[in-house]
Amino acid sequence: MRKRLGFVSLAMALALVALAGCGGGSQGGGEGGGGGGGSDIRPGLVLDIGGLGDQGFNDSAYAGLKRAEKEFGVEGEYLESTAPTDYADNLTQLAESGFNPVIAVGFLMTDDLTEISEQFPETQFAIVDSVVETPNTMDLVFREQEGSYLAGIVAGLMTQEDTEYTTSDEKVVGFLGGQTGPLIEKFQAGYEAGVESVCPDCEVLVKYAGSTPEAFNDPGEGKEISLQQISQGADIIYHASGNTGTGLFDAAKQEKIFAIGVDLDQAKLFPDSPILTSVVKRVDNAVYQTIDSVSKGGQPKGTTVDRGLKEKGISLAPFGRFDDQVPQEVKDQVDQAREGIINGDIKVPDAL
Repeated sequence: MRKRLGFVSLAMALALVALAGCGGGSQGGGEGGGGGGGSDIRPGLVLDIGGLGDQGFNDSAYAGLKRAEKEFGVEGEYLESTAPTDYADNLTQLAESGFNPVIAVGFLMTDDLTEISEQFPETQFAIVDSVVETPNTMDLVFREQEGSYLAGIVAGLMTQEDTEYTTSDEKVVGFLGGQTGPLIEKFQAGYEAGVESVCPDCEVLVKYAGSTPEAFNDPGEGKEISLQQISQGADIIYHASGNTGTGLFDAAKQEKIFAIGVDLDQAKLFPDSPILTSVVKRVDNAVYQTIDSVSKGGQPKGTTVDRGLKEKGISLAPFGRFDDQVPQEVKDQVDQAREGIINGDIKVPDAL
């Protein structure tokens, strides 16, 4: 299914603009406003499966587009993808219609974008979470393992605390992944390393929702996996599974355990669920900064922009309403680990 921006409801547009501020203001990478030549820029997004309303990855990308529209006075377009077979057609449609830059939101579009970017050498393309080695494609990648390491520290320490949602009786935490593969394994690897660093005898239960793209959009499966991990003693579960993670939030509320969100500060989006914190991934800034860069002119270029804790492309959301349940020593260890990662003292694995 495809939707043009003109058909988006005012309420949705305003809500997603607000999301652009989630997790803090300025980020690294030249995000300042005032890009020149904005009137000649027509940014286009191809969203991944899950589309708008996923309360995460796609919504964040869309928020970056809306922010650029507002600040640069440009008019953009987005197309949703209901299945992988939509990717090539959506990318081609935007390029043929003169949109520039054309941004693919998701690693699943790697093969299609590789082919299509070669067909439109004068168009600036970009892709989130992947590397496409064509001279007119910018690679927007993140060190997700760094934020996941901090989430692992929180989980490993808090599972040893007696709170309304955790018990020190068992040292078991969980990880819910979306589609199996290298990207989500970065989240898992960082999380497990973080848990191990503070609780060597903790058990980390791991399960993925599937091996196809649909694994990112299956809340029912997410809830079933979460309930299974809870039955095995997990009292904190971290997800990197797109809209599938909403099933975790249902299970956490039902069984009174802590969840850890991803991509956005999901505690703000699901206020009725016990979400302790989230690993925030600033896809909105990556999209915004790409549009900003193109608005300043120049030939299409291929480059890799890598963002982590140091560049403020990844962060750990505040504990919010659960702040008083998190001991100061937990907060201190998170701060120490964050500094250690930034200055290079801590090397976080990015693969299993």
